Parts: sequence; C-alpha cells; structure tokens
Amino acid sequence: MYYFNKVRKGMYFPFLFYVLYFSLNLHLYGQKMSPVLDSILISSENDTIKKRLYTQLFDNYKNKNDYTQLGTDAHELAKWHYKKKNKKSTLFYAQLAIDAKKKAIPFDKELLKNSYINLGYIFYKYENYQDATKAFKKAVPFKKKSLNIRAYNYLANSYHKLQDPYNAVENRLKVFQYLDPLKDQQKIIKNHIKLAFSYRSMGQMKTGKQVVRHLLLADSIIKRIQNSDKKDKYLIKLNIGVEYHENGDIDYIKNGETKNLITAISYYKEAVQIAKEIKSDYYLCSSYYNLGLAYIELDMVIAKEYFDKSLALVENRPELLKSIYFGYGKLAYKESKYDKAINLYQESIAGFFNEQKPNIGWQPTKEQLTRVEKKSLLLRILKTKIKTHLDQGIDINNQKSYLQALKTLETADKLIEIMLTSDASYKTKLRWRDLASEVYIIGLEACYQGNLLDKAFYLMEKNKALLLMQDLNRSKDELPTTILEKELAFKSKIASLGEQKQGLSDQKQDSLSILIFDKKEELQRFHDSIAEFYPEYFLSKEIPDVLSLSQIKAKKDEVVIQYTMAERIGYTTPYGYGMLLSDQENKIFKLENIDTLLNNIKTLREQLHKPFTTKEDINAYKMISNSLYKSLFPKEIRASLKDKKITIIPDHMLGMIPFEALITDIDKNRYLIEDNEINYAFSLTFQEKNASIVRKADQDFLGIAPVNFTNQLTPLKNSTKEITYANDLYDGTLLLDKEATKENFIKEIKNYKILHLATHADASDSIAPWIAFRNSKLTDLELNSLQSQAELVVLSACNTSLGKISRGEGVLSLARGFFKSGANTVIPSLWSTNDKATATITSDFYKNLSEGQTKSAALRAAKLTYLNNNTDAEASPHYWASLVLIGDSGTLLPTSDYTIFILIGIALLLIILLSMFIYRK
Repeated sequence: MYYFNKVRKGMYFPFLFYVLYFSLNLHLYGQKMSPVLDSILISSENDTIKKRLYTQLFDNYKNKNDYTQLGTDAHELAKWHYKKKNKKSTLFYAQLAIDAKKKAIPFDKELLKNSYINLGYIFYKYENYQDATKAFKKAVPFKKKSLNIRAYNYLANSYHKLQDPYNAVENRLKVFQYLDPLKDQQKIIKNHIKLAFSYRSMGQMKTGKQVVRHLLLADSIIKRIQNSDKKDKYLIKLNIGVEYHENGDIDYIKNGETKNLITAISYYKEAVQIAKEIKSDYYLCSSYYNLGLAYIELDMVIAKEYFDKSLALVENRPELLKSIYFGYGKLAYKESKYDKAINLYQESIAGFFNEQKPNIGWQPTKEQLTRVEKKSLLLRILKTKIKTHLDQGIDINNQKSYLQALKTLETADKLIEIMLTSDASYKTKLRWRDLASEVYIIGLEACYQGNLLDKAFYLMEKNKALLLMQDLNRSKDELPTTILEKELAFKSKIASLGEQKQGLSDQKQDSLSILIFDKKEELQRFHDSIAEFYPEYFLSKEIPDVLSLSQIKAKKDEVVIQYTMAERIGYTTPYGYGMLLSDQENKIFKLENIDTLLNNIKTLREQLHKPFTTKEDINAYKMISNSLYKSLFPKEIRASLKDKKITIIPDHMLGMIPFEALITDIDKNRYLIEDNEINYAFSLTFQEKNASIVRKADQDFLGIAPVNFTNQLTPLKNSTKEITYANDLYDGTLLLDKEATKENFIKEIKNYKILHLATHADASDSIAPWIAFRNSKLTDLELNSLQSQAELVVLSACNTSLGKISRGEGVLSLARGFFKSGANTVIPSLWSTNDKATATITSDFYKNLSEGQTKSAALRAAKLTYLNNNTDAEASPHYWASLVLIGDSGTLLPTSDYTIFILIGIALLLIILLSMFIYRK
C-alpha cells in the first residue's frame, strides 16, 4: 500500500516507473544494483521508510526466486550501510548477499566469492580479524588476478593482526603469484616489507635471514625505479637494523661490541635521515627509540640521550610511549636500579591498557588482556619484569621480590591462556608455547629461591599438561575412524553429486552445483585442519585445570620426580629444575651445568645404540651414566629414593634416556633398576585425566607381527614368538604375516585391552613418523585420528618413544600418538631393538603380569631376569633397557582368570548347597 499511496499523491512516479521497468527486465540487472534499489537509496526519505522499501523489494525477489538480483542488491546495500557507519545493517546485508548467492540460479561461484571478500573486508575494518580470515579463505582463489591480490593481501593482514605469522607468511607469499614484475613494482616492494614483518614475528634465528632477505629485495627494487616511496625506504632501513639488533649472531670484537650491533646502529642512523627528509615525527621517534636500545650495551649516556629525544617527540604518537618506558626500564636494569626498572616496566605494561600512573601492585584483568592487540609483545615485557623482580630478590635476598615476580607471572599466565585458545595456526601456538616455557622457567627460579613449592608444582604441571590435555578435552566422537576414510567420504559424495547432474534440467543442475561447491569447501577446510602433523593439540577451546600440590597424595612406597627444562633463552641455556614428591616431604631442586648435562645425554644415547664390545666401552658408559645419575638425583634427594618405586616425569631431552639404566655405583657396577622400580608419565594432571576415561574393550589381546614387509624393511623372524607367548596367557587375536595389514589393525583396534605391535617404526622420520604393517605404513597423522580402548599398548619396535624435539611441543613420539588415541599405558622403545632380546623380555613381562604383578613391576622383573641371565656384551643396556613404561602402572589380569575364579566359586557354592541338602536328609 505504501507504494500506491505515494503514487496517488503524485509522488514517486519515477520510482513506480522503475518498479514496472525492472519487473519486465529482471535479466538485464543480474550483475548490477537494480534501478529500484538505487532510486530508494538516493531518495530523500528517512531511513525507516527506506528500510521498509528495500525490505519489500527483497521480499519480491524471494517470491520470484530471483536470488541472483537479491544477492547483488544486498551486496551493494551492505556497502552503502558501511559508508553510513551502520555496523549492524552492514553485517546483516553482507551475510544476506552470501545466503542469496548460494541459492541463485544459475549459480555463479565468482559472484559468491566476491560477496565473501566483501564480508571479509567489513570484518577487517571492524577489527574482527578472526571472522575476516574465515571470510577471505572462502573467497580465494578468484579467476580474476586483481581480486586474488586483494583477497590474499587482506588475508595476510588479518593473520598479522592476529599475531599468527605462519599463516600470514603463507598468504603473503601467494600474493607474489599474481603480481606483475614490471607493472606492480610498488606493490611488490610493499609485499616484501610486509612479508619481512611476518617472518620477524616468528622470533626465530632461522627466520631472521628471511627478514633481511626480503627487505634487501625490496631495497634493490627501490634503487631501480624512480619516484619510490620514501616511507618504504625508511621501513626497510629501520627493520634491517632491528633484525641485526635482535637476532644477530653474537660475534664479539674489541670493547665488547658486536659486529651485528654496529651494523644495526648504522641502519638506524640511515632511518633517522630518511625520517628527517619526510618530516615524520613518528618515524623519527621510533628511530631514536631503537638507537637508545642499541646503545644500552655500548654507552648508557648516549642511550639515555636517544630515549630523551624519542620521548620529546612522542606527544603526537602516544602508542609509542609504552615502548619508550620499556627502553628506560632496560637502561635502569643495566645500572642495577631494580626498583626504578620495575616501575618503568609497570608504566610500559599499563600503556597497553591506557592506565594512568598504575601502582606497583596493579595488574590487568583477563578481560583487558583479551582486548590487547600486540599480545606477544606484552608477554615479552611481562617476562622481562618477572626476571627483574627475580634478580632483585637474589641481589638483596628479599622474599617479597619473589612473590612480586610470581604475581606478575600470574598475569603472564592469563595472557598465555588467551593466546593458546585463539584461532591462530598451530605453528604460531607452538611459538607461543615456547615463549610460555621461558616464562615458566624464570618463574621456577623465583620458586626455587623462595622455596615456594605450591607455585613451582603448578608451573611444572602447566608447562607439560597443555600438550596432551587440550586434546583430551575434545570429544573423541567427533573424530573420523581414519583421516583417509573421511577424505574418501568427501570425495565420494562430490563424485556422486556430479553423477546425479547427468540428464537433469539446468535448474536442478544448478542446485546440485551449489551442493558440490559446499562439499568442496568442507573438504578444503578438512585439508586445512590436517595440514601439519600435530594440528589437533590446539583444537580445544578449553585450558585444562591443573592439579594442585595439595591434591597429590604420594603413597608410602612411592616417590614422584618431575623435571622441567627449556630451550635456550636468548643465547644462554637456563637452569633446569626438579621436584621430589613423597609422603614425607616435597622438595624443589636445581639442575646445575645444563650444557654438560645435555652433552652427556647425547653421549649416553650414542652408547646405548650398540652393545658393549670392550672394557673401554663399559668404563666410558659407567662414567657418563653415573655423572647423569648424580646430576639428575642430587645428594639432597637420594635418601628419599631408598626402596621406593619412582615415577619419572621427564622434560625435553630427558625423555630420550632410560633412567633405570643409569649407574648408581661405579665400583659395584649397579644400575638404578636394581634398587628401584621405575615408570614414567607425561604429567600427573594428564595421568589423572587419562585414567578417568572409560574403556570398554571386551577382548584381551591383539598381537600384530608382519614378520616380512613389502617395503624392503628387514624381516623380524623372532617377532612371532613374543606375541604368540603373550596370546597363550591372554586370549585374543593374532595378525601374522599377510594378515598384519594396516587395514586389519584399524578395523580391530577398538576391541582389545592389549595391543602388541612387533614391527618396525620410526618416530624420527622428518616427513611423517610411521609404524610399519605388512602392506603399508600407518603415519602418526592417521594414528592421531584413531580411537582405541587399550589398557596397554606394547610397541616393541624401534624408536617409538623418540622423535623430533619441537620447540614448544617436546618430543614428538608415537607413544604420545597412542595416548591421544585413548591408551591408558604405553610401553614404547627408545632405540632400535634386538628382536630376540625383546621377545625374551616381553614374554617374561606377560608372564609376570598375568600372575598379578603390576605393569611396571612386571617389566622391571623381566628386565632383571634378562640382566641376571646374561653376561658380557649380552648384558649391555642396549638389549634390556630400550622398553620403558609410560602411564598407568596398575595390574591387568587375563579375563580368563576371572572366569576360572567365578567357575570355582560356583562349584564351591554348589558343593556347599549339596552338602546341606544331604545333611538335612
């Protein structure tokens, strides 16, 4: 009625004309805003009336199934509302455009992608970078080169804003594919500069070379073209200086200066000159600040002068103030003025939150931390403040300083949790975990100095538990049976839809095209989710609760020793720490001489790879092994180990050695296993969580022994013996020879309490760690997607507990893969095993286990039996120490034993009842 009332009053004749004209000529406007919508938008009516008009117009499109024009008009209307700064309407119509274009007939994929890029741009401008990345990913790739440049550029920018440099680099590199080397030189320069920024955000020495490379490439293009942008020149000079300053190799020359530091200063000074030429106070302020940082190591007077110059220019760019405070703080720290440094760091931290003159005890809330854009930078400043509190405490022996360090660490811990539950790539999160590990290590020094046991335990557990706990929080029901099966299901569905199109009308074919497009999008997202070997760690949005020290109740005959180590911090190796937990006392201790310790671990590993052949081999092993024993079990805790079962929670390279093979007494040639029962855990929090999983396997034993392999691996002739003997004790199924295929293993894995794989494996494979079956290899990626119900997994294969040590992730082992699939206990091997010795040890292990011994006691007894029954070279740890037990160490009796007991009970009951009946008669 609104239209007709306006017409009766003599108004909107042009509008009515457009309605009639458009109704007759819909097909002419499939790619453009309709004249009707255009007339509404340019009219002088108020927004309420306009909204009613284009709502009626859109309803008219829906009634006529004209989703093509609806999508186009909604797309343009979203752009119009964006210019009017109406956020809610902008997002509504941008999404409406996408929904309509999905239903449009004929379906036009490029038009749909154009609306996705529009939505992504809107999210980006509204600083919703996570949703922006999702929209841009659906937009690419385009057929049109210019749109690809725009989409990948914004996608990279969004990831950069999210501080996800790995994804930023990946998409920034794609931009180069669509740039013309002759026509797009300015864009190429800017892309090189932005790419360098993303590489630098990775914060690693190896990526530093890429930073300098791309900046120099940009610089070389600038030198070849006229009228280049001087701002680009400035950014190149400044950032090459930053890279040499922050990530250059230490190479001392006279007066304690470094070559790279001098190089950095020369680039900073070039940047100053360019900033003066373009009269940019912001660039000049930034250059002076960086010069101040560089001169802290050379001349503190000059450093202060540069900081003062920077401060004088900061009024117009207050966002730089927090950096300048940080610089002054580092200068004060260099002069050992800890109070002053801490106050300046506090000012710097407050600058992230626009907090005015914060007191020393002020800490940001979690909500405030969530809104911080440069979270990695804030975390580094928090780490520096923690270190300063710590050094102050050590300098003046002040317990209060240690408590202040841990209070700041609480803020850092909240920030770490926020970062690790974001949508960043898993590689970026590994980098953040690495940085978090550095923070925790510094915090542990404060705990050690102040004897703060509760906090020390928390930091140790938190550092480890995140690796596996987040994965356990995920619903296992959401996982496919295998990665390959899910991929096949996608491809089969797409192929089936394609076949259905044959012989159908154009309209129905278009409908199926939409479904095929959606399925292909799903498949692409699935591929993205499995693009790396271990992406699943961070799929969970939950940070697991960590056990507190008060919740740990050690048994009278047990002790737990937890270790924490870290990668190098800067150019030094930090201390390692251990914590002993027993029913009598809890104690934190420090591991001294870490570099020596790490070298000894490497040497011991080399010695364990082969049996002893000479007395020199034995003596060399004794020396290294005993040295490691003394380092890892310092004097102050050894008395607590007597006659105790020890649970070891290793970290970093400590996971590469069997503690039971350490020599405790050189003269007596006595191994630790002879004095103590040993088992291992990833963390106590993980152990408790893993134990709570309900496992419903209804059969006892599944043994797999391919014996021979189709991929030229060495035959394992004795492998059949170890699983055959075990099967005599535990009823179940044997997959031997040709039956030992990957497909059969995947089919049966859910049904058994014990899985025993006697085969080849390699967790150190740089491409994809694997376990060999008769016909093919099961990769760790596939293993992560399986669901087992196993109470025990025995991997008598080579290197199943080893793997690459990844920064922020620890040792990537196949044992971890089985825990992620649901196993309660895993017995992997630490090096290539001798199948004859392994068969002997595992046979004795199953015998002991079936008689009621705990898993760890059964394995220890089997090893001791082997050790006592062999001499000389055959008694080498190479033969008996490879298998270690990780996880639950309880009992696991054969089901048949319970059946016998039940039958005996029934028989006794019948005898009693019969006797009573006879007696009464």
